[in-house]
Amino acid sequence: MRISYSFLMCLALTFQLAPAVAFPAAGDDAFLGKWDITMPAAGQAGSRALWIDITREGGVLKGLFQSGGGAAFPLPRIGIENGELMFQHPQRRRDGTEITVTYRAQVKNGRLEGTATYGDGPSRTFVGVRPPVWPERPPAKKPGRPVELFNGKDVSGWLAQGSGKPPKGWYVKDGILTNEMPADNIYSEMKFNDFKIDLEFTVDKESNSGLYLRGRYEIQIRDSHGRPLDVHSQGALYGFKIPSVDACKPAGEWQKLEATLVANRVTVVLNGTKIIDNFAIPGITGGALDSKEGEPGPIMLQGDHGKVQFRRVTVTPLE
Repeated sequence: MRISYSFLMCLALTFQLAPAVAFPAAGDDAFLGKWDITMPAAGQAGSRALWIDITREGGVLKGLFQSGGGAAFPLPRIGIENGELMFQHPQRRRDGTEITVTYRAQVKNGRLEGTATYGDGPSRTFVGVRPPVWPERPPAKKPGRPVELFNGKDVSGWLAQGSGKPPKGWYVKDGILTNEMPADNIYSEMKFNDFKIDLEFTVDKESNSGLYLRGRYEIQIRDSHGRPLDVHSQGALYGFKIPSVDACKPAGEWQKLEATLVANRVTVVLNGTKIIDNFAIPGITGGALDSKEGEPGPIMLQGDHGKVQFRRVTVTPLE
């Protein structure tokens, strides 16, 4: 995933609103908490997966928002007026112009229903639902039979994000799965609930990819060897959790990543070193396949950001 949190925060300074500004809260607690949001994608088939966590601190309403791509960021403006939630954030278009995105929503039958308006463009509807109530201590699981998602020969068993068709920009040579830009993000036809995944990969210099667990939670793959650790470093839960140590190898070297996901708890081991330990995932990360957190999901590999190669993708279901 490309780094966009710092960009959004810098852009918010030009929004002519202080980052902590909020409307007076109207006392409507129905909006508080986390929401998994689905919105139609602009100009293409499929949908975008968004996420928001609304809190009230000292009487001030606050929101942490994941807008469908990039890392979650604090909303510069959010409030409730006359039973309606309204929040805004700045966004830069592809042509470089800056716009304000405005969301308005109400809670209807337990769902967050509303519209998003991008500058002076048309509005798009969205629907938010509550995420699952995850167990604080998930039960112990036993490993099942491992599944090899990459057969070493071709891309059978994988589909392209957005179209759901055979992927473009990927090929296999000498038993190695690699992409050629421009390339699709690809996801497995098989879906999983709780599991451990073993991945062997190499990433080019300055390149960037990602491993999406259940298609919703990205473990960052990136050439970040020797750099200061942050939520964009290799092995990070993108935008949410910084690796405890730098266990990356230099670009071009083969690396091993193990990730275990049980309920919403994730543990990550990179090149034999545990870097995330039983972390409770707050919500879906940017670029997710969908926002259906309560359902099993596929493995997704990011291919649209840069050159990356895989020689092993093994999933062991936990039952």
